[in-house]
Amino acid sequence: MGILDPTVPSDYDSREIHALAPRVDDVSEKRIGLYDNGKMAAEPVLAVLREKLEDRYPEATISTHAKEAKHVVQDPDELEAVREWAAEEIDVCVGAIGDCGSCTKFLTWGLQAVEEAGVPSVGLVDEGFVLDWQSNAVERGYPLRYVDSAVRSEVRDRDLIAERLTPAVLDEIVGELTRPLTETERGMAPRRETTARREDEA
Repeated sequence: MGILDPTVPSDYDSREIHALAPRVDDVSEKRIGLYDNGKMAAEPVLAVLREKLEDRYPEATISTHAKEAKHVVQDPDELEAVREWAAEEIDVCVGAIGDCGSCTKFLTWGLQAVEEAGVPSVGLVDEGFVLDWQSNAVERGYPLRYVDSAVRSEVRDRDLIAERLTPAVLDEIVGELTRPLTETERGMAPRRETTARREDEA
């Protein structure tokens, strides 16, 4: 049974839903991309995540694509640069917002470009901004996946970030990159369902 999202617009059903990129079987030897949306707290979150991924997956390679500021992703050329990076350099991608949740929108734009390049992605989202993530993903027409990072907005203390990015959170991140697509994520089901984690995914 799907969970209805009361925040979606009234013309939701008439809008096109775009399929996500196919997921991978595992990430152990993949090229992992870290997408930094240009907010100051994104860099330490991704730096800690890189260390944890390198420890767990020593055969993987990791690269970062960083924007100088969150708003530049509105530029079509900047989005194209994200697509090219994804298509040419990575197999999977993890994106981080960092700082306040109003930036959630711009992370969905960046990860949409990654998905358009055929690369599976997942966003790290402060739990207080999950609805922002879902509504912006809906507006863009992509049922983008996310993980509650357990790192509150604007946290830059690497020790605290390391404490919050537990092995369980890392498991969730990897799970969202490897779990097969649902019908909705393949663009085959009505968009009235929410864009992430539903009871019918089992």
